[in-house]
Amino acid sequence: MSTIDLTQYQLTFDDEFNTRSISQTGNGTTWADIRPQWRYDANSDIGFGHSSFVDPSSGYDPFEVNNGVLKITAVPDHTASGFPGSWESGLITTQEHFSQTYGYFEMRADFSNLPGAWAAFWLLPDHMIADPNNAGHWQELDVVENYGSFEKGIYSGIHTTDAAPNLNWQQNLQVYSELAQPSGFHTYGLDWNADTLGFYVDGQLMGTKATPSDMHGPMYLLADLATQDDPNNNADVTKAPISEQIDYIRVYSHLPATTPTPPVTVPPPASDGTTIGTGADKLVLLISEDAYLGDAQYRVTVDGIQIGDIQTAHSPHGTGQSDHLVVQGDWDKGVHDVSVTFLNDAWGGTPTTDRNLYLDGATYNGADVSGAQHALMGVSAFHFNIYSDPPATAPTPPVTVPPPASGGTTIGTGADKLVLLISEDAYLGDAQYRVTVDGKQIGDIQTAHFLHGSGQSDHLVVQGDWDKGVHDASVTFLNDAWGGTPTTDRNLYLDGATYNGADVSGAQHALMGVSAFHFNFFDV
Repeated sequence: MSTIDLTQYQLTFDDEFNTRSISQTGNGTTWADIRPQWRYDANSDIGFGHSSFVDPSSGYDPFEVNNGVLKITAVPDHTASGFPGSWESGLITTQEHFSQTYGYFEMRADFSNLPGAWAAFWLLPDHMIADPNNAGHWQELDVVENYGSFEKGIYSGIHTTDAAPNLNWQQNLQVYSELAQPSGFHTYGLDWNADTLGFYVDGQLMGTKATPSDMHGPMYLLADLATQDDPNNNADVTKAPISEQIDYIRVYSHLPATTPTPPVTVPPPASDGTTIGTGADKLVLLISEDAYLGDAQYRVTVDGIQIGDIQTAHSPHGTGQSDHLVVQGDWDKGVHDVSVTFLNDAWGGTPTTDRNLYLDGATYNGADVSGAQHALMGVSAFHFNIYSDPPATAPTPPVTVPPPASGGTTIGTGADKLVLLISEDAYLGDAQYRVTVDGKQIGDIQTAHFLHGSGQSDHLVVQGDWDKGVHDASVTFLNDAWGGTPTTDRNLYLDGATYNGADVSGAQHALMGVSAFHFNFFDV
């Protein structure tokens, strides 16, 4: 059996449960404990099986953090919250706060061996794709499901709307394995790639399945302890409290192969070019590549729905020319999420033997799209927003701001200084965000203050001692809000950055919804 090699990945999300960071909505915390679409009452989630998921404000707290471990405990009906007669337990999710396309997702946990226990670690899409066959299928990736009445059995699986794999779900979409010694902590992982899904237990590959066609958009995390009352796994037999323990949950993305080349300035797209989709609206993507052992391939989605087939890039990035891909559709008024996913990264160890994909810019119905430039150096997805009815809702392009002064808020410690220039569109409160460097959060949750339209920016000084080489920085917008008009829309803007006094190329982005923007800085 092969093992997972995490030297080929970089950490993008990590909760070691050294502190408790759970709330109803997830605003200002790592996790939410109620799924908004499944809310049952003020303090509970309807749950599934024979259980509801409750927030501590219900009168019962299912969560406990001690010595770097999160314990979730289910008890028989304890409060007025939750579905009457169901057990009350806990669920945590990063819905609307963290999601990722592809990568390695891992949890280390100790499951219960009591009858009725039903533990799970799973992923759901930000944008669910409708089942074209109305067969009752959906998108879901189950890293692990475990049942207390048969603790050694590890069930991992895929739920997809693709018709063919569902003809034999157990054979085509499930990976089953068993633990020789089920008691104690074990790791459960999923390596999600554009073409394959690999399921791991204790670092060992248990099985691989093909990635379905509807598994190419960002997905968020969920972990829970539910209960069952079926004849072979009945929590009501003893009515004893049931607990599971989670040591950590970590997410990794594929490690970029090389230092990205700053996007080049390209002319406006011509009227010709490849066209995909149908409709009156036109989104034109300017695409180029570094070819190596073949051309770069990619797919395009709008609001989680793939448009057209897999595309192939042709224009070499170094020439300053771009392919013009015309994406047509009929999109309603408001904000729409667009993603370009690079599918076939390859690297031969040198800058000239490296296949990369570049989004050099975009226009939507003839207007430039702010923030639609990105270098995809590995298998990954880049998201940006377009705005239907541009005169009413198009964002103000990032303004030119002066170099940061020596003052400003400072987080972290060390000799190196990454200065972020931040502004916002405030609505029902200020925009909040977190900053990470190489997957590690620096400081607490931050709050923006300067209005984007004023041309001023907050200066957030991020200090650290970073080794020579490429470092990944991310700004994650946490609390998007929109009241339906341009003046009732909370947004966050990264207006620029400097590292040790030098401008950082590509560090400008408008975050119009809950999302993370990544950029690189280089220590020489």
